[in-house]
Amino acid sequence: GLHPQDTVLTNRREIYAAEVPDDVLYLTAGFDVQDDRFEVEVVGWGVGKESWGIRYQKIFGDLLKEQVWADLDAFLLAGFQKKDGTVLHILSACMDSGGHHADQVLRFTRDRWERKVWAIKGKGGSDVPFIRNPTTNNRVKAPLFTLGVDAGKALLYQRLRHETKGPNYCHFPLNEEAGYDEQYFIGLTAEKMVVRWRKGRSVVAWELKDSKHKRNEPLDLRNYATAALEIANPVLTGPEETEIERRQRATGRRRLSGGI
Repeated sequence: GLHPQDTVLTNRREIYAAEVPDDVLYLTAGFDVQDDRFEVEVVGWGVGKESWGIRYQKIFGDLLKEQVWADLDAFLLAGFQKKDGTVLHILSACMDSGGHHADQVLRFTRDRWERKVWAIKGKGGSDVPFIRNPTTNNRVKAPLFTLGVDAGKALLYQRLRHETKGPNYCHFPLNEEAGYDEQYFIGLTAEKMVVRWRKGRSVVAWELKDSKHKRNEPLDLRNYATAALEIANPVLTGPEETEIERRQRATGRRRLSGGI
C-alpha cells in the first residue's frame, strides 16, 4: 500500500555491528520539546541518503530548570562509535520551536548557531517547500527555519517504502539500547495522507490513521533530522562525485546562506 506498515518496519530491524554502522558518513538529530522531556532521534546518513536510525531517546527533566537543557547540550556534544573506534559527532540538529517553551528553544539554538543547532517551526500545506531560508523576526532574534512538514512526511513515507538496501533505504536497529521498540514504529507510521475537497478543489492533508494513537513524535523527529541534513547539505557521495554534482551542491549551499 501507499502507507508504510509499522509491523513490516518493526520486523525489518537489523543487528548493527556497532552503535554506528560502517556506511554512515554523517549524523544529524531531531528534537521535540514537551513539558517534562525532550525526545530525540539521531539518524546516520550515507551515500544516496541511505539512512540508519541510531538512537531514539527521551531526556527527562523540568524544562523550567537549567539541568535538562545542560543534559540536552551534553547529548548533542556526545559522540557515537563505529566498529573501528571512529567517533562521529552530530553534524547538525533541528529543534521544534512551534510548541512548548518556544523562547527557550530559540535562545538555546541562537547561542549554538555555529554548532549547526537550528530552530524550526513546522508549517502544513502541500504547497509549502520542505526548507525555507531562516528569518529572525521573533522576540529572541534567533534564526528560525520554516519547515514544510507535509513535504517532509511525503518524502519520508516514500523512503520507508523502499525495500532494497542502498540509496533512500531506511535501516533500523534491533539493538535494544538504541530505543526502536514497537511503539516507535506505531508512531512513525501514525499518519496517512488523505485528499479532502475544500471549496471545490482537492487538498492533500495528513491525518492520524487511528485516533487512539496520537503519539506521532517519531514521525516529526525523523522529519526534523532530515531537515538538519538538508540544511547542512554535506557531501553524501563517495569520492566519485561528478563535477556537475559538485557545482550543484555549491550553488545550493550559497543559496541557503543568504538571509542569515
